Amino acid sequence: MWIKKFPVSSSFSPVPRRRTAKPFGYFQGECSEVGMYLAMSRVAHREGYPEIGLYWEKAAYEEAEHAAKFAELLGEVLTDSTKKNLEMRVDAENGATAGKFELAKKAKELNLDAIHDTVHEMARDEARHGKAFAGLLKRYFG
Repeated sequence: MWIKKFPVSSSFSPVPRRRTAKPFGYFQGECSEVGMYLAMSRVAHREGYPEIGLYWEKAAYEEAEHAAKFAELLGEVLTDSTKKNLEMRVDAENGATAGKFELAKKAKELNLDAIHDTVHEMARDEARHGKAFAGLLKRYFG
């Protein structure tokens, strides 16, 4: 596995700090492609093209792998500690939950039911992620 060959330290980045802006843009770009490819997959499946949809999903997973490698190289969106990473993500998922519930509420007020329903479901997913990460944090690190 790549990370075992090249462990990431929270105090070391192979890219000098003053030069991380451009590589970080690559991380963001890879993340954007994941969402775009999954959306394209959904369209293909809806239109009855399962083979195309499945390939979009495969491409999205590969783009996610690219993003993960940039994250490891840069050391800016994760640390070298599973415990710290879980702590960060519990907080982030809780924030994402609150933000999405607020957005869903606003959509409901504006009678944008499809947006409300979709974002509300996303908020529940974020809450589930936060609870899962918190449970893992408690189980493994007390």
